[in-house]
Amino acid sequence: MSYTCYQCGKTYREDQLILECTCGGYLKAPERAIRKQDIITQDPTLWRYRKALPIGENDPVISLGEGLTPLVKTNFGGLFFKADSLMPTGSFKDRGAALVISHLKKLGIKKVINDSSGNSAAAYAAYCAAAGLECHIFTPASTSVGKLVQIQMYGAKVTKVAGARDQVTLAAKAEAEKQVGQAVYAGHNTHPLFPEGCKTVAYEIWEQLGWGVPDNIVVPFGGGSAMLGMYKGFRELVSVGEIPHMPRIFVIQAHSCNPLYSLFVGKEESAQCVPGLAEGISIAKPIKKVEAIAAVRQTGGTVEEVSEGEIIEALREASRAGFYVEPTTAATVAGALRLQKTGVIRSAEKTVVLLTGNGLKATDKIGQAMGLV
Repeated sequence: MSYTCYQCGKTYREDQLILECTCGGYLKAPERAIRKQDIITQDPTLWRYRKALPIGENDPVISLGEGLTPLVKTNFGGLFFKADSLMPTGSFKDRGAALVISHLKKLGIKKVINDSSGNSAAAYAAYCAAAGLECHIFTPASTSVGKLVQIQMYGAKVTKVAGARDQVTLAAKAEAEKQVGQAVYAGHNTHPLFPEGCKTVAYEIWEQLGWGVPDNIVVPFGGGSAMLGMYKGFRELVSVGEIPHMPRIFVIQAHSCNPLYSLFVGKEESAQCVPGLAEGISIAKPIKKVEAIAAVRQTGGTVEEVSEGEIIEALREASRAGFYVEPTTAATVAGALRLQKTGVIRSAEKTVVLLTGNGLKATDKIGQAMGLV
């Protein structure tokens, strides 16, 4: 298997452990697809779609039972909630981590370095623990206590970094450079296999809707792995005729950190990124923003931003409906509700909202926002 640069098309072997092209572009795994008959129906995990994943047929995999999360029709104007908040570590990031760590284990890697605001850190730490690999995580100093405890309970080393989110990435890469030959940097925002795991949520929605396609997908955007993974998954299903068309993709950001929204509406110079409740999407410089904008426009979707007040209200409403989610997910719910109120999406349509993370990961911040602690 080889990876291809999104910008210039240069290829790299998978064992080169390179995440960035010499031109500065990021790398992508080859296109694959799946048909109904290819699904391993007796496997209740995302590995049921193995034929569409860039991993050898006989390669061992590291699994914690990830995948096939519930798709629940709610009373929120008929919205469907795809509950990836119920994944093994409490977030959709388990999908990407399962692919990346399985691959690195196959290559004989012993130590993995990642940077994260929390969810991918927990996922990497858990899958490294299951694989018997060392794990060193770099996080923002403001990361929720619940996430920090979870990461360390899996046995990972944690280094907290003050400053902007991109400073955390730079610190992780610098540490990997010091340990060449002993550790590898496998940042989830740049590793080409991470979105391959994330695309399986599109396959699951297709299967859970009786081999159908939703009219709309609503998803948060930080680094883009969930959104671009789902886009790729549905696009692959279209390419082999399993679904007739793409769903519209709607991307949600918080007003406190809105680089993609600002670019989408032509006001990139007004973009901001200050601390807010939705820490999971607080990324000031998403490297995949150009591809993300193109995907949104191609599907007929849009990018929306929501306020801190809307996030808090969505936290309350989702919880009272039985869904205890973290603020990043609440931002997505808030965005979907706004899109309904403005008539951009209609209650008669099938709209799937991706619940990306469990509220237990951010109970400290939720409690403070709600005045409960």
